[in-house]
Amino acid sequence: MDREFDLDKILTTWNPEEENRKAQFMEVLYEFYRPGNGLYTGLYQRFQKDLMQNSRDKVLEGFCDIADLFLVPDKI
Repeated sequence: MDREFDLDKILTTWNPEEENRKAQFMEVLYEFYRPGNGLYTGLYQRFQKDLMQNSRDKVLEGFCDIADLFLVPDKI
């Protein structure tokens, strides 16, 4: 797999605040799931899966409408 590495593009589009928010969220996930192994591998994917399953269940069980789960840009 050949990937082109463009350091200039990375450095000019780098957003320190956004990267910090990502890191902070990973810490929140680590504290929530408490994997206990010091590894963050798979935490975000686990969160995505859990969020999807929980959202699906809430909608199908009538606790909320799918539109209640998030803001849909074209419906704002």
